[in-house]
Amino acid sequence: MSSGTVVVVCESERGRASSVTDAARDAIRERGFEATVGVIEDVAVSTIATADALIAGCWMPGKAPFGDEPMQRMSTWIDSLEPLEGKPVGVFCTYRFFPHTFADTATRTAETEHLLADRFESRGGTIAIKRSIHVNSIEADTVALVEAVLEQVPAA
Repeated sequence: MSSGTVVVVCESERGRASSVTDAARDAIRERGFEATVGVIEDVAVSTIATADALIAGCWMPGKAPFGDEPMQRMSTWIDSLEPLEGKPVGVFCTYRFFPHTFADTATRTAETEHLLADRFESRGGTIAIKRSIHVNSIEADTVALVEAVLEQVPAA
């Protein structure tokens, strides 16, 4: 028996963020919830309007400055949503290390998460968690993301 529905969406160019949506789908279903997953272009806005919670994110490329393409596409998509009316939202950003410093990567993922969270809050969402997810720890990091969001879903 399902306790509700969670939509998990991402902006993904090379499939890394899509790996998070797949792991999230499995974790959500293991906890008795229904899950709808996909890339932002393929998930209907009406699906999000009827869901109990939303998890969304994008990747953080290492070569572009803040406000790069994944963030711009995600922001445009968020702006297209109906008001979220307090719906719990989990925000994630996938990353891997590039030939620059760890501090730069940590700063950039935190900035991406912050910008996404602000955007969702402006649409009426309640941020349950912001999570950076390294491509080598997708399973564990995604479970923590899912659990934080599901804690915020009202009991049926």
